[in-house]
Amino acid sequence: MTVYLFFYAKVCRMITLFQNNLLFTEGTSILFILIMLGILGMLTYRSLLYIACLGLLFCLFFFRNPDRICVVAQTDSSVLICPSDGQVVDIQYDADNGIEGYAQKVSIFLSPLDVHVNWIPMKGVVKEVNYKSGKFMMAFLPKSSELNERNDIVLVRADGKQITVRQIAGTVARRICCWIHTNQQVSAGEKYGMIRFGSRVDVLLPQDVFLEVGLGQKVYGGQTVLGRWQ
Repeated sequence: MTVYLFFYAKVCRMITLFQNNLLFTEGTSILFILIMLGILGMLTYRSLLYIACLGLLFCLFFFRNPDRICVVAQTDSSVLICPSDGQVVDIQYDADNGIEGYAQKVSIFLSPLDVHVNWIPMKGVVKEVNYKSGKFMMAFLPKSSELNERNDIVLVRADGKQITVRQIAGTVARRICCWIHTNQQVSAGEKYGMIRFGSRVDVLLPQDVFLEVGLGQKVYGGQTVLGRWQ
């Protein structure tokens, strides 16, 4: 019975890995290259086939697209949900709104092993979607928030309270995907985009948000409570 349950759990994990996998929508160019490499390997050097297979397995893992639920947010509208997986690498505070018009900024670094889907932190309307091209510095560096390629989502609640979520491309990540548009109504925990390979997500917040994450903490997008409106 124990062996059966073990293999059943393994099969379920494999199904989850393939289910809604974003490799087939956001990574088609990579998939095409791996298929061509695999075909070339079958015709010429077998080692190329092995490399293609390993690359395919990694990409299936990287482009995984899990469904997440923040149970607390379902009954408490004051909750802000973490927009991404990763580690909190920086928390800034300036009571005079000196951080690009906000009082607080939380920075989350995503390694290539983290889920790279992004989630909406709160229910509201998309006021702005601002893409800006830039450099590809290491995403954990503070300056990457200002200099790297990025995409800002400005969200506004029904009461007028506003936050900004920033997708930042890293050294390896060279493509930011965004699936929402200006004036769109969004819900807390809704998926809105992804960043391919190692990257960073910043959340700019007003002073009346009490943070519930700390520096160095491991967080999970769509699930971990980032903070609460006071």
